[in-house]
Amino acid sequence: MKGFFLVLNITLSINLAFACAPHSPNDVFIARLQSVQQLSSSNHKQLTFQHPHFIFQSLLTKIFSSKPKQWHSDFSIKTIKSNDLVIGLAYPPDKTTPQNYQISSLALLHCDKNIITIDHPISPFSAWNRKTQRCNNQSIPMKLLDVFLEHDQTYYLKKLHQKYPTCDALFSAFPKL
Repeated sequence: MKGFFLVLNITLSINLAFACAPHSPNDVFIARLQSVQQLSSSNHKQLTFQHPHFIFQSLLTKIFSSKPKQWHSDFSIKTIKSNDLVIGLAYPPDKTTPQNYQISSLALLHCDKNIITIDHPISPFSAWNRKTQRCNNQSIPMKLLDVFLEHDQTYYLKKLHQKYPTCDALFSAFPKL
């Protein structure tokens, strides 16, 4: 009987983790913010990016994924300005309009002395908290790339450094407007 409850507990934990972590590394993009347009009286905004690139997608995923034509967010974007280099999480929430992407969160991306760093997200978002092993409650600040089940932000920063070993390489891939 103990074995049954152990399996049930593990199954429920896995299901909770997936329900709480809708993002995958495929959802991570880097771009230069071009503009933000308020769409209604609520917080709904349409963003325009220059050079958006989903940096951890495989070639096969890139071939079969829709290309974003519209980017939307429901959070305040006061701390990010036009021409800032950002990293974010975005996905197409509606299969009928796969070119419309919803942004879950954004953070400023910096590079200094060939070291890439990521600010804290500008808005809290629901995701799996690797440190507490539960869904975050929005009051615990999380790093943008700590929300995946397999690896943490340190791992993904190393992958970014492999793709862009110098600040010049990063800034060449995402030039200013």
